[in-house]
Amino acid sequence: MRIRTLAAIGAGLVMLSAASFAQAVKPEETQATREKGEQIYDRACFLCHGADGKGDGPAGWFIGRYEAPRPRDFTGGGFKFRSTPSGELPTDQDLFRMVTQGIPGSMPAYVGLSEEERWQVIAYIKTFNQSFKKERPMALSLPNPPGPPSDAGIENGRKTYIKYGCQNCHGDNGYGDGKEALDGNLKDTYGLTISPGDLTGRTSLKGGSSAHAIYRTIMTGLNGTPMPSYADTIGGNDKDVWDLVYYILSLSQERP
Repeated sequence: MRIRTLAAIGAGLVMLSAASFAQAVKPEETQATREKGEQIYDRACFLCHGADGKGDGPAGWFIGRYEAPRPRDFTGGGFKFRSTPSGELPTDQDLFRMVTQGIPGSMPAYVGLSEEERWQVIAYIKTFNQSFKKERPMALSLPNPPGPPSDAGIENGRKTYIKYGCQNCHGDNGYGDGKEALDGNLKDTYGLTISPGDLTGRTSLKGGSSAHAIYRTIMTGLNGTPMPSYADTIGGNDKDVWDLVYYILSLSQERP
């Protein structure tokens, strides 16, 4: 079982590294681009994100009324899925990636829109937050995995998981049943109860389930949630980070 698990993880890492998200060429943002983006937004995004981008659309208000996650409020700076440091805005490529791949269980993938249409709607979404006019978000450097996983590496990943307190939220075995979660202590920025991801299921990895995506989440954290950035702690030891990534991947590999 362990051999098959490691082989599956290794194959996935090779495939996902080779097929990592392509850097789509961003066209120039113009008033015409934003106007076309508004038309697309009204068709595809309004119901959840609302007319003013506050995450209070007819469907969005109902979805997030009692528990998180609720649709993103584009007017604030709390974007969860980024390649930028904690607390910063996402890059345009981050926004393009999320529109393209969606968020499992929360937001559909808009691959039905052409690449041009996706850039148009992103240009319009950025008008909700004036900070996009002032800031130029810069992505963190995300290194490649040092090599395929090993039993020793995954074991070190589990030790790293415990050392940095991941079990307090995600549970001893990654089921999202840690003490903080069971006690209802985890809240988002709206004060709504939020559940940590069940790491034994890939769909719980909202920012992506590739090795690079998990690494990115560990390094950047998820703004607006209790998930912090570990860039200033575990980020000092790149091997421990990758071993933790491999350990997290192993949790879902062994689940039927």
